Amino acid sequence: MHEDYESENDGYLEISNVDKLVNFSRRLIYYNFDDESEKLSDADFFDKVQKIKKEDMPELDKYLPFEEAKSIMKSLIIKRRHKKTKIPKLFMKESDYDEVLVQLNQRMVSNIIRGLVNKGVVDSAFDNERNDFIFWVKDKYDEYDNERPETD
Repeated sequence: MHEDYESENDGYLEISNVDKLVNFSRRLIYYNFDDESEKLSDADFFDKVQKIKKEDMPELDKYLPFEEAKSIMKSLIIKRRHKKTKIPKLFMKESDYDEVLVQLNQRMVSNIIRGLVNKGVVDSAFDNERNDFIFWVKDKYDEYDNERPETD
């Protein structure tokens, strides 16, 4: 970070375009979820992230909507004014960007699970002992409660 901006000099990223960073981060999380991505070199993975396929956009927008991602990102952005010129710039701690990526990943997983619950594939309940929600794949016989086949 430039020393004339009031803040620490190390560990900050200057953000020139929030929307581009949000979109890049969404694509990064989306493609990182793909099993095929682990086989790619870092350079090939980042190339894939930069050149998102048009057919992947609807799924990305469904499971990691831009506005949700931007809200997460904006909560950790810091605005600083230059001491002399008073020109504002946006910054984020490097560790906060790591946190953004963790939160985006959690949000995408949550949205995927919610979609599966809405489709009736997964069921959920609150577990008081764990103080958290639990999820399980519905048994194909769940809808017929009393019509389950007998087992020995």
